[in-house]
Amino acid sequence: MRRILLIAIGISSLSCGATISELESQAGAPSSPSPTPSVGASTATSNCDVLSRVSPAPAPPLEIVDLGNGAKRITSAEAGYTIAAPASWLVSSSFFVSSGVPVLNSGPSFGQAHLTSYDASAIEPASRIGSSRMLSPSVGIRLDIELWRNPKLETPEDYAKNVTIGPEQSAVLPGHAVTIAGQRAYQTTIQDELRVQPPTGPLEVTRQTRLLWLVPVLRQDRMLVLYATPGESALRAQVESMVAKLQISQPVVSQLPVINQRDAIMRQWLYDKSGAPIPGRRVEAKLMTYTESVTAMNGGGLLRMDRDPDELFWLVAVGGGPGLPEPRGGPLGYSPRPTTWIEYQAPATTGRYEGTGTTIAPTGTWPPGFDALIDRCH
Repeated sequence: MRRILLIAIGISSLSCGATISELESQAGAPSSPSPTPSVGASTATSNCDVLSRVSPAPAPPLEIVDLGNGAKRITSAEAGYTIAAPASWLVSSSFFVSSGVPVLNSGPSFGQAHLTSYDASAIEPASRIGSSRMLSPSVGIRLDIELWRNPKLETPEDYAKNVTIGPEQSAVLPGHAVTIAGQRAYQTTIQDELRVQPPTGPLEVTRQTRLLWLVPVLRQDRMLVLYATPGESALRAQVESMVAKLQISQPVVSQLPVINQRDAIMRQWLYDKSGAPIPGRRVEAKLMTYTESVTAMNGGGLLRMDRDPDELFWLVAVGGGPGLPEPRGGPLGYSPRPTTWIEYQAPATTGRYEGTGTTIAPTGTWPPGFDALIDRCH
């Protein structure tokens, strides 16, 4: 069975850049280029010279403009939407946050805007309900705007059946069609329930609702997902009015050169710290989009997009030879077995590792299905 070392695609506030760096430094890299060890005839070793010369044209970052009338306009060019909010509300473009503060200098999440009527970093424990993470409705309200994949090209009504916002979600209630941005959308309510058993005292059961809107965008394979928490807030009507006035536009697609090349990745694993080839070591790196790499690693189960789905990544596979890193942590008394292969995502156009994952396996010799994957670098 595979053992997951790190997967930061779910509801996590961690960047795995440090983890990947540790893996690569343990493998060792020579200070100067060394002769390439023997590799199979099917192993691609060339760099993406053509893609390295692409002129950088990134999509504009999340734009926030004060309208001077007590409101501000928030526009995501890469996701293709605009919404207006009260000028006093706080806005973050990063999903990777803790208490409203970005973690480990994480970059912006693709097409996302997270709005709060309150300062999340100043929330006092007394503002929470019992022992739960849920906030009292008196604190205010939070509106999250995210772009999700819609691989089955479903209608908003059907798409709602597969929406899971958080671990406390217990049900999605029947909703109704609404018109947003001139098109048919869907509004419903999610029920959350959290059960906490204190060391002493009775079981604590906390419930809240989330308001949920599903809005089609100009690409059929994507869905704009908006949800407001808690639904019991006195600001509910204000958020409903904001969402009703949402605007949809044509998204801007980023074009970025490949700056992290295949040969550098392979050298980090093929040679020890002295520059000598590692006996029995096999390394391959295939260039693909973020969506393709996520699907290859875990089936693409997560629908929310935290990275640009078309961003280029290297999917790296490493197997054989001594010294492969072993997973850390595990249950008390857990004794990890030697690693036989590793698979991980490495960004090709940036140095950002948020939303990437690593798989460390103690059985088998190579990631299943890796050899059949496409390689966009020729």
